[in-house]
Order: sequence, then structure tokens, then C-alpha cells
Amino acid sequence: MSLYAKTCLLTFCAGLGWSCSSAVPTDVAGVSAVGDHVRRAAGAELEVVLSSRYASGHLGEEVLILGVSLSGADGGKAVKVDRAGITVQTPDRRRLPLMSQEDFRAVFGTLNAAARQAELSSPSALDSRPARRPCNDWFFKAPTDGLTRDVLFISSMDVCDGLLFFQVPGGVQPGRWQLEIALEESDVEIPFVLD
Repeated sequence: MSLYAKTCLLTFCAGLGWSCSSAVPTDVAGVSAVGDHVRRAAGAELEVVLSSRYASGHLGEEVLILGVSLSGADGGKAVKVDRAGITVQTPDRRRLPLMSQEDFRAVFGTLNAAARQAELSSPSALDSRPARRPCNDWFFKAPTDGLTRDVLFISSMDVCDGLLFFQVPGGVQPGRWQLEIALEESDVEIPFVLD
């Protein structure tokens, strides 16, 4: 995510009053709501902030786009986050894998404008903590932006922001979805509603 985009997001979030203290617990332990379309999960190994704002406004599209910030849990060792361990569960209980970088590059021309819009509507509440450094690694990059990673190693000193893309046969439908991240010692499951 560009510095300009992060600055816009932080300004936008501050204007809406989003912060860690305004989070409301959900029916899932460790997951709190920060506004209508932002969820924060504090897992044993990984902290995740998920924004479904863009996806909620683009039902019917063939690609689900979620904004995500990742950081290692406080005091923990660096956690391994593998592309293969990231899935999304649809309202009809299908599990869809994260799109491959090759598939992403093949449809980049049609996703570029959507990705820019999604990036601007994806807050990074993890950036507000002192002493965290941004990471430049991510699962997806534009065709001319260099190498991507299939595995990220993220410590509590890092915050990695980016978009996640999932191909959804039949299009994105309204209802309860769930982002799932399988880690070496635990899993992070974050339900969210698209309406």
C-alpha cells in the first residue's frame, strides 16, 4: 500500500473516529467490530484487521476484495503466514482459496481500478501502535511492482497491509462470510457480513 494511500486511510479513519478503544466485541471470542465493515481479531499468534467495506458495496462481482492488516501478536515470535493457509468461507459454506499471483496478474487490467478503490476504503488500525514498522512484502503486486511472497514472516514489530483477492464462482453474494487464516499453532477466523 502506498504511503499516500496509508495517509489517506489514517486521515479517513481518524475522521470516522475509528480506534482500538471504539471496538465492540462480537459473538466470536477475540474478534471485535470497529464500525460496520471493519473487524479486528487478536489471535494467539497474529493480529488481523479486516475491511469488507469495498466488497459490501460490490455484490455480484466475480472477485471478492478484502483489505487486511497483519501483525504478530504482542510478545510472540515471528509467525509464518502462508498464502495456501488463507481461505474465505462463503455464505453457502464453500471454502475458496486466495487467488494465485499468476491468476491475479492475468486479470490485473480488469481489477486495477477496483483495487485502488478497495485500498482507499481499507483502514489499517494496526498502524496506530508505536514502534511497528511497515513491511514491503505482500501476496499480490501489480505486474511491474516486483516480487511477491507466498509466505510472510511477521513479528509483533511489523505491520503488513494489503488486499486479498478471491475468485468467487457465481459472484459475491450477500450474507455471512468468514476469512480463515491457518497458522502453525492456531487459526484465525473472522466472520463478516456483506449486505
